[in-house]
Parts: sequence; structure tokens; C-alpha cells
Amino acid sequence: MRTAIVANPTRAGWERALDGLADAAQDAGWPEPIVALTSREETGRSQARAATEAGAELVLAAGGDGTTRAVAQGLAGSGAELGIVPIGTANLLAHNLGLPTDVTGALQTALRGTPRALDLGLARIDEDEDEQPFVVLAGMGHDAATVAATRPELKDRLGWPAYLTPAARHALRRPVPVTVRHDGDDPREMLAWSILAANCSRVRAGVTLAPGGALDDGLFDVLEVIVRRPDQWLAVAAKGVLGHRRDVAGLRTRPAATLEITAEDPLLVQLDGDTYGPVARLRLRCEPQALSVRT
Repeated sequence: MRTAIVANPTRAGWERALDGLADAAQDAGWPEPIVALTSREETGRSQARAATEAGAELVLAAGGDGTTRAVAQGLAGSGAELGIVPIGTANLLAHNLGLPTDVTGALQTALRGTPRALDLGLARIDEDEDEQPFVVLAGMGHDAATVAATRPELKDRLGWPAYLTPAARHALRRPVPVTVRHDGDDPREMLAWSILAANCSRVRAGVTLAPGGALDDGLFDVLEVIVRRPDQWLAVAAKGVLGHRRDVAGLRTRPAATLEITAEDPLLVQLDGDTYGPVARLRLRCEPQALSVRT
């Protein structure tokens, strides 16, 4: 089997992942792995695509959610399988798939695990012709502002708890006017704190975004966060912690394969924790079972 690894060299542990892959390939009598490192300009998509063009059948993404989502887009539709070695911050896809968090365990799963077909989210930002991938969560509004306000050094040191302080601060911001359109239905105007499209059901700390949500059903779980008063956050939090499926004051959820959000005033957008904008329009679509991931 021809293997490859696309690694983020700013994350501790990528060398161990590379050494482990090289040793496994040698022991199995496979060709020497293809090795590519990401950069600020080339975050993994082009490297993954080049690896498949060179014959790679299994490509490992060693990094955080940003590296995983870029490699995922490079592999989509190629027939090559994705292995995940979570060594960055958040790693929400690995969390939702129940993958090991240590390099050795993750590497063994990537090499010996069972392939599973997963959906891929694609986002078109404003009038950009290129679609940007996401595998976990896309959002427009104050959730993206929360991500943008989180200091990178705290994320590197603390992981997901680094988001707590900015989240508490942005939770008190007023909702903003947006227009939302699901699956080509008539557009609806609303005041929203944020609009989210979740491909995964769980975030950290035992919180469930969309109870019953699936990674392979061809649908997003669209969350309309319409909190008007601070006390409504209590109902939203209880729904996430307890896993209730019904809507609560401040949060509506519905499935959709496509979603379009237009903002009266441009807003920030986040895709798996990477921020863009401010922008006036975000269009999302779900590509059903476009990825094959080793689990």
C-alpha cells in the first residue's frame, strides 16, 4: 500500500507520527511514505491532492481540525482513505469519531482501522468561486467573533478551554439581522446571535450540538441561535448538556442539505475554527459521504 502523511510542523508530535508511519511501511514491505508539510499558504489541500496523484491510497493528516479539513478536501472524490492523527487544538472530528488522542494509538487506528464514509461540508464565502471545506462546524455571526477573539497562544497551551472567556464576553452581544434560506425554501428574516451548520453532533465538555445528528446522513443540523436575553442561555446550555432534541427559547434546530445566510451588515465566518471576513453572504452545501476515514 502506498501511504502519505500531511503534517503541520508547528504542532508537537508530527515527527513521531512520521517515524511511526515510516516504520510501519518498512515492516509491511510498503513503499516509503510520501511526506508533505503544511505552511501558512498551503494548508494541506494541495499536498493531499498531490499525494493521491502520486498513487497514495492512505493519507494521514497530522495536525488539528484545520489540517484535517484541508486534507479532507484534497482527498474528496479521489478514492484515497483519510487517517487522522490529532496533534493540534480542538480535534473535534477525532472526538466525534472516538479516535485515540495519543500519537501511537491514532497511528494504529489510521493504519489498521475500518474505513467509514463521512459527509463533507463545502462553503462559498461571498462571491468567491472556490469552495472551502469543513468537516465539523461552520458558523456566521458572534460564534465566529468568539473564535477570532481567542488568543492563539492560549489555544496552543490550553486547547478548547481557551474559548471560554471570549465566549462569555460575546454571549452578551445583541442579535443581528440576517436572512436564512434552507434547501431552496423561501428566505426568512430574523435576528440571530449566530447561525451554525453542524456536520458533527458533539463538541467538548460533554456538550451536544445536535442530538441525533449523524456524520453520514447527507444533512447538516442547522442551529439558529436567537437568544434575546441573557437568561435564555441557560435553556440553550441545558439542551446541550442534557441532549434534549426539542427546541428551546433561544435555539431552533432543523436539518438541511444546503444553507444560505445573508447578513445586513457583514459578519465574521468560521469553518472548523478558522475565521474569514467580515462577509455579507455564506452558502453551504453538504457533499454526502464524500470522505472515507479510517476509524
